[in-house]
Amino acid sequence: MKFYNRNGILYVRKNGMRISTKLKDTKENRKLFESYAKNDEFFEKFDVKYKNVPTIVELCEEVLLEKEKLLKSTSYRAYESIFKSRIKNYFKNMLVNELKPLHIDKWYKTFTDRSTLTTAQSILKPAMEKAVLREFIKQTPLILTKPRFVTSYSLNPFTYEEVLKLINTCKTKWFKNFIGINFFTGMRTGELIGLKWSDVNFNDYTIEINRTITTGFIQTPKTKSSQRVIDMLPQCEEFLKEQRKITGLCEYVFIAPNLNKHFNTAMSFYPMWKRLLVECGLKYRGIYQLRHSFASNMLSSGEDLLWVSSMLGHKSGNITLEKYTKYMRRKRERKTIVLNSLDTELAQ
Repeated sequence: MKFYNRNGILYVRKNGMRISTKLKDTKENRKLFESYAKNDEFFEKFDVKYKNVPTIVELCEEVLLEKEKLLKSTSYRAYESIFKSRIKNYFKNMLVNELKPLHIDKWYKTFTDRSTLTTAQSILKPAMEKAVLREFIKQTPLILTKPRFVTSYSLNPFTYEEVLKLINTCKTKWFKNFIGINFFTGMRTGELIGLKWSDVNFNDYTIEINRTITTGFIQTPKTKSSQRVIDMLPQCEEFLKEQRKITGLCEYVFIAPNLNKHFNTAMSFYPMWKRLLVECGLKYRGIYQLRHSFASNMLSSGEDLLWVSSMLGHKSGNITLEKYTKYMRRKRERKTIVLNSLDTELAQ
């Protein structure tokens, strides 16, 4: 049996629970409690009330159950994975009332990227709020500012000439079409492997995007703006017509040759992508850069920002502008001001 002092009040751990005796922490009371602790009547005699204090992991599991009802299956699996690796393995059997800001500070230092920390904290934070509401703790220990991280990911789009080189060098017809359609639509890879022929309208020259495939799961895009109808550019139309010769009788536009069904993930053709980059003498970058290449090339060519934003499925033009502002074409014209129109003679 272990005793604890909290603000002068005697606490004891019994059967894995923190118990408030509501007695002053004195030597006499410690001896008294130790002598009678085995007798259940002692608790009634001294009106000792205690709560079965949960562990951090237990409350986080409650949060996960709530998230499971709201999140898409792939998103939930990501949360569950981070919970196991970053919370369950770290805090283990620690009770919620044992967690201090110092523990949080040390926990923060185990992270190397902002995304993982944000996900982990989105589980731990509501768990601590539950602890406050149930009066296990007075305030949440998550009061420290999150650390800043230097991200290694950066936009590294292909030039138009590089994209043409990729397309002309690629000897696998369906993959050549994949690259061409990806570049001339700006679609996400998950959206493209989830594209069906029923989504392609050659009469109106439009493509409807209402599903995505990620790690084998078919689902609707995460945001409302991602569910969209985009323009089919003439270049894209040519690649789609070529692809129709290959999979026109299938449901999906792109079919995994060895499975005779849709791809489960874009990772399936990463080896082919890497080899193609080597053949073209281009530095490696992820295939997702084709989407960025669409945006950067369109904007640098002077295409309308809002049109590019709608093609990408961004919520607003501000998001597109923030990401790709350095690629926007600026007309090199002499700056003028409204005063130039006034009939004013200066320096006469």
